Amino acid sequence: MNGIKIGIMCNREFIRRAFIASLVVFQEKIIEIVFETTIESFQNVIPRTSRPDILLLDIDSPDISGTKVIENVLSCYPDCSIILVSDIDDKDTLLKYIHAGARGCLKKVNQDKLATVISAVMDGGCYISPAYTKLLFDHVLCTRKRLSELSYREQQMVDAVIDGLSYKLIAYRHNISIDTVRFYLKKIYRKLNINSKGELLALMRLNSN
Repeated sequence: MNGIKIGIMCNREFIRRAFIASLVVFQEKIIEIVFETTIESFQNVIPRTSRPDILLLDIDSPDISGTKVIENVLSCYPDCSIILVSDIDDKDTLLKYIHAGARGCLKKVNQDKLATVISAVMDGGCYISPAYTKLLFDHVLCTRKRLSELSYREQQMVDAVIDGLSYKLIAYRHNISIDTVRFYLKKIYRKLNINSKGELLALMRLNSN
């Protein structure tokens, strides 16, 4: 039976200990901790460790870009599933973590809960702590209201982006100039409080159901 390879990236010692203690719950499974490191030391760990299935990530400071950390990890380990613990209280930061590739987001470490989250993620699922659910729920409702207020032409632009069309092809489809496409997309970004096509696509995926 293949074991679950776990990486731990954590700057706070008490969180690191909590992570390790939580893994004891997996008595029926083989757990292998392939590395423990701080965020700053991660680059030194990469060459001499096997690839983790799960990374337990502690984002402990507003001075640390959690998004960049997640993107950096996934660039090194594309198949790794990231479960993060963070004290964030705003939906924008939480959404950035999810958009960057986090598969689990926890407000605090709970031994029984972490075991459940790891199992869910290993089975291909995701997990959001109940403490963060209201933030996302409010965001979805607000975003759907904003989407409903887009004009017919703006909705055409959104549909074209979802279809994967370039600015040139969007212009061709709707018989308008590329500058007009840019104008409408910038207007849409302002209305939805986003900054790029990537964020628009992520937003539409989140509101697809």
